[in-house]
Amino acid sequence: MTDRKPATTLIRADHVSRAALVDLWDGLQRYEMWGRFAFHEIRQRFRRSLLGPFWLTASMGVFIAALGLITSTISHQDMSQALPYIATGVIFWGLITSCITDGSVVFISREDYIRNVPMPISVHLYQMIARNLIIWIFNMVIYLAIAIVFHLVPNANTLLFLAAGPILLINITWMALAAGILSTRYRDIPPVIASLIQVVFFLTPIFWSVRSLPDHPAFVSANPFYHLLEIAREPLLGNAPTATSWIVSIILAVVGVFVTAKLYQRAQPRIAYWV
Repeated sequence: MTDRKPATTLIRADHVSRAALVDLWDGLQRYEMWGRFAFHEIRQRFRRSLLGPFWLTASMGVFIAALGLITSTISHQDMSQALPYIATGVIFWGLITSCITDGSVVFISREDYIRNVPMPISVHLYQMIARNLIIWIFNMVIYLAIAIVFHLVPNANTLLFLAAGPILLINITWMALAAGILSTRYRDIPPVIASLIQVVFFLTPIFWSVRSLPDHPAFVSANPFYHLLEIAREPLLGNAPTATSWIVSIILAVVGVFVTAKLYQRAQPRIAYWV
């Protein structure tokens, strides 16, 4: 009788990297799952509420109205110009920052699912993005109301939002994923991100305009959030974003996706242990 050696399974490094990319693609294809989860999460959050998610819209509308009143009074701007500018800036800033801050805890908060439910880990990321996009759609009611009141007529530049939207979404996704990976490994990252966002809020032209400055200071020109806001906000105001904002946003998307994909390839097999 001959002794048989036990079968061994060889796991190569390239297989692990390929599995991480498959996880991202497989999770994206399960849009029915994370889409339903996102709707259910919002429904549960506002269960038995009279206005539901429109409570968020109402609170943001009050905030935008207050900012518009203060800004137009101090800088002597026409309310018909100041309020649409502030509204679009605040709405898109809310989408970007909520995805990043929620992304920093997206894997930590789903610890039980990641450890016990066999599904792609990226599903939790897509669910979080979908939830914030739904809230963004509710908040866009504010922009539509302001556009009707101040007679903002769509023009050819408005169509540029069809190109800006996907670029913005790609940048938001890789930022949220990178924040989630780093925060899962290092638990000090979420409060650091929250603090940095508060600082960047005042350094980004959200409720104040670059046109009010004699020239573009470095904290504006080198601010990636400024360029992301510009390509999304300007078309909705009937203007064309600058070529610099387009170039910076596209380069940011390409480099960010590449770096974050490499980071996820290394981290994806370890996330279940880190949480």
